[in-house]
Amino acid sequence: MKPPTVPVTSSELAPGSVVFRNVTKRSSTGGSAPNVVLDDITYTIPPGKRLAVFSGSQESSRAFLNCLAGHEPISSGNLLVAGCSSWVIGSRMPLMPALSARANAEFLVSLYGVYEDDTRELDFIRQLCDLGELFDEPLEKYSVGMKDRLKLALALAFQFEIYPVMRWDGWNCRSEVPFMRQVKRLVDRRLEGRTVIVEASGSQSFARDYCSEGIVLKDGKVIFQGSLDESAVLAKEVRAARKDRSLSRSLRQHSDVESSLESTMNDLLGDAPLAQDPWETKAPDSVKTNLL
Repeated sequence: MKPPTVPVTSSELAPGSVVFRNVTKRSSTGGSAPNVVLDDITYTIPPGKRLAVFSGSQESSRAFLNCLAGHEPISSGNLLVAGCSSWVIGSRMPLMPALSARANAEFLVSLYGVYEDDTRELDFIRQLCDLGELFDEPLEKYSVGMKDRLKLALALAFQFEIYPVMRWDGWNCRSEVPFMRQVKRLVDRRLEGRTVIVEASGSQSFARDYCSEGIVLKDGKVIFQGSLDESAVLAKEVRAARKDRSLSRSLRQHSDVESSLESTMNDLLGDAPLAQDPWETKAPDSVKTNLL
């Protein structure tokens, strides 16, 4: 029997597929040694899968999403992404605060728009965010709620095969119920049949609404694949164990410092003379004579 052919390029995969093959990602901050956030991961996400990514460290789950979206390069291995991926929804979008919502939307339409008539996506964004005249004002003047509405509209305006989601801004919003009901209906339509990968630690409610399965990352490796409930429980245990290790390491370091201080104190208390009172003054010899 002939063994199945292993895809070597993204063009050989069905649109919406993602293949991690021995993928390692290292990150470093400042002058510290590189930290391995993805460690030799081999994992396949079939098209149309709705996957929640749990992790003991959000750094690993975020790297998982950022790499497949093309925000960050992998350090080694092979990562195949078939089809067009959205930016990581909920991450810092490349919005320019000095420009208006219209100008920012026009820039994204030029990148992701599929219609010859650019006004279709632009009109959709303008109508959904419903900012009125502020649509032509700089983002610097917007409140947080206004920016969330704009980001929601931008996320829904374009059709992708793969949607990586860090968090969906405003998903738990209750202050504008009619608006969110409309958004959720549009999200249902937009994500239908698409591959959705959600960082579950930061988007628990969104993950439960849209994901059918979860994976758990520990120390940069996939250690479990199963139901959302099982994944959430295991991830909680992994985070607790990680916290215990961190606390234990901190206590050991504190103990080492304490031992070092005690050793230094012993040296100081050995043959060292007593310190003199800085406020003590010596009487002049003439005064001493008179006193005698």
